[in-house]
Amino acid sequence: MSVSSLLGRYGLGAATLLLTAGTAFAQPAQEAPKNLTVLPKDWTRPQVIQVMQNFTAALGVGCDYCHVQNPGVPPDFASDDKHEKELARAMMHITTDLNARLPMDFDVPATDLTRVGCITCHRGVPEPKQLAEILAKTSAEKGFAAASAQYSDLKSKYYGAQAYDFSESGLIATATPLVQTRTDEAIQFLQLNLQLFPQSARSFVALAQGQQVKKDTAGAIASLEKALAIDPMNAQAQRMLAQLKQ
Repeated sequence: MSVSSLLGRYGLGAATLLLTAGTAFAQPAQEAPKNLTVLPKDWTRPQVIQVMQNFTAALGVGCDYCHVQNPGVPPDFASDDKHEKELARAMMHITTDLNARLPMDFDVPATDLTRVGCITCHRGVPEPKQLAEILAKTSAEKGFAAASAQYSDLKSKYYGAQAYDFSESGLIATATPLVQTRTDEAIQFLQLNLQLFPQSARSFVALAQGQQVKKDTAGAIASLEKALAIDPMNAQAQRMLAQLKQ
């Protein structure tokens, strides 16, 4: 199997960045990779390194994320001591199986399908969680102020990259699932979004939903009127406002 075909098969693998071993630049150039359990056992160092580099880029990590790295010595690529390496191997198997199934399940040639790989979910971060999930968890455990600070920190690190959605949709997606059960937090996320995107009609509509839960009819009407001032054709805002004014 060619390097290019195996890169398509494994190069974007999934939860990880290693699994192989013996592939480092720091080891003697003549030493062949060891303990390969997913990649072909007869692969050369350059072949393995090429796959590993795809993994590191997909997860935004270094070799030590999956491989044992002790101070003052080269990485132990053959060691299986790190749990992340086992996860990497598992995700490579899952991704390979999934990509093999897609053409059959969709009855479409493999060449016409988008292959699933590490980058598909990870988008340059080790944990492939959506921004909404991260912020909602922080808000539940530490309060909205901590979640707001976390949003700013993530934005400073990842804005412009593919890791998280920092458009107006990102905080709307965070707030919407919280409207009924954690209404105050939902409203705070939407107010933050309106500070960042003051012309976001969708944020005003979502805010009105939270205000309705809080029995703040006047506030909900005001929010919907602001939404319609920005987007006069917003059907959801029109419908909600008509119901509130009955």
